[in-house]
Amino acid sequence: MKKYAIKRNNRNKTVAILNYDERKKEYTIDIPQNVTVKESPFMMSLFLKKGIRHMNPDWSMKWVQSRIIPSSRQNIGEILRVNGMQSYDEHALLLKNEGRSCQDEFYLEQISK
Repeated sequence: MKKYAIKRNNRNKTVAILNYDERKKEYTIDIPQNVTVKESPFMMSLFLKKGIRHMNPDWSMKWVQSRIIPSSRQNIGEILRVNGMQSYDEHALLLKNEGRSCQDEFYLEQISK
């Protein structure tokens, strides 16, 4: 199980933990008790508003997919080639850009291997 801290650029606070099970190729997200709705990424804030601090594999994968190039993107083969990849791999793409998105200030930092 690999773990990644989800952090905001202008602060060093961990707003969530992204867990990745390599065997299952499955993600889950846990949001610490000290994180508020305003501090969290938008999708996670929707869970926090309901008092939920654990995102199941389906919702966690949706969050990951919102941070990477979709497999249906035009010229995806060229994008993969430029990134040194031979096939589409959500996890590899997520790590290539540290989970960054142009829509917010959050990024990933690996905390365990």
